[in-house]
Amino acid sequence: MSRREVARLFGPAWIALLADADAASIIGGLITGKQYGLGLMWFVLLLALPLFIVQEAAGRISAITGKSLGEIIRTHYSKKIAILATFPIFSIDVFTYISEYIGIALGSYLIGIPPFIGLMTFFILHLLVIMTKNYEKTEKTLLFISFLLILSSIVAIIPKSPQLHFSAYISTSNNFLTYLAINIGAVVTPPCMLIYQSSATSLKYNRVNEITVKDKLSWITRETALGAISTELIIVFAEAIGTGLNSIDPTNTFQLSSVLRSIFSVLPMIFGILIISAGFLALIVVSLSSAWGVLEALGKDNHTRNLLKIYSLESIPAIIVVYLYSYNYSEVLQFAITLLTLAPIVFTVIATILGILVSNRNIMKDHAYSRLRMSIYFLTVALIFIGGIIGVMSLT
Repeated sequence: MSRREVARLFGPAWIALLADADAASIIGGLITGKQYGLGLMWFVLLLALPLFIVQEAAGRISAITGKSLGEIIRTHYSKKIAILATFPIFSIDVFTYISEYIGIALGSYLIGIPPFIGLMTFFILHLLVIMTKNYEKTEKTLLFISFLLILSSIVAIIPKSPQLHFSAYISTSNNFLTYLAINIGAVVTPPCMLIYQSSATSLKYNRVNEITVKDKLSWITRETALGAISTELIIVFAEAIGTGLNSIDPTNTFQLSSVLRSIFSVLPMIFGILIISAGFLALIVVSLSSAWGVLEALGKDNHTRNLLKIYSLESIPAIIVVYLYSYNYSEVLQFAITLLTLAPIVFTVIATILGILVSNRNIMKDHAYSRLRMSIYFLTVALIFIGGIIGVMSLT
């Protein structure tokens, strides 16, 4: 493929996957690094594989059909099945919003902005972005934020690099299993990312008719792999920054700022940009995917009014909760992350339906999954589901 063709296709998979490295994942990386150093780096990097497998299927089916996942489920099965698959995602997304707004509040403090001002600023910016009727303009904004996220994560790790020591850690303790479950829930299984990649792929690829389906599928595979690896590296970088935090609370703005400044004078500013970028990118992607998924399941148009209704139902309660707990982010974040450990179970529903659809020759024609690839896909979904069950059990 030429560079021009790549430029015309680039975006949906990359954005969906970079949004997986959200504020919750960054904070979770800090906490993991504080607890285990880089002992879980092997596991985080390993998560790139299941992340790639499930996300690639979402892009593939939309590249072939030209339709979004919610629409495919509704037309191939029924509206009830589509609602069953997408509405639980809506409920999970509320807690995702909470963790993203906490990240934005923390980041605002680190760059010298009062958290409340930061929350209101990015809430309004979020509104402006999702109200943009032109998807290409929205995508350009998201790409800019994603590259800012990558750049800030690389710059943030440089001061810590001389102090890093690599050693794998494995245990069967409840605490260790909880950390594994949190990583699976935060990184691999936000179900809304399947919706986003599918919907964004259908929107973008339908406008590029001169590129062959074979080339489109080839690019989806490469872009999804690149995004999966980049996402996990960002989280590894967050774990590296978390090493040596000792007894501080990473959600305590004053403590976090002080310890980062002791490492490098401008590190609080750099890390603030990192976590704001992560939270803001995820906010936009989650809000779009949640709205797309629900409206596609109901067979309604993606009008701005409909988008705003769904966004308001999710975001306004979340921002109120974050504001009310502005002096105790740790408690509300722990609550949100605990509930996000249920994400693998919610994810299993839509991922199973996606696997059945992408293996259907009536839908996928010659590009349907083979028996071997279908087996690998469903084994991956089963392992993610088991990870969710272990996570729930470890919390009891």
